[in-house]
Amino acid sequence: MITQIFLLGAGLILLIRPDWFAGISEGRRRRRLAALNAGATETFFEEKRALEAYPARRSSLGLTRLLGGVIVLTMLALLLLPL
Repeated sequence: MITQIFLLGAGLILLIRPDWFAGISEGRRRRRLAALNAGATETFFEEKRALEAYPARRSSLGLTRLLGGVIVLTMLALLLLPL
């Protein structure tokens, strides 16, 4: 019951604000690049070059919203329908 309520909330967040999760990757990339520019050691070969050459992966907001809708519908069915 608690898990279903938690997943219902997570699904609503994904459905209403999918852009919250899209910015996580970009923010991490910017922070890591700033740390490397400040002199931090690379964790793998040519990490700085890879961060500069390739943009952060942007997930499709439509797919994220669809996933949220599926989670919400599934959790509502599990909560409301007797098993």
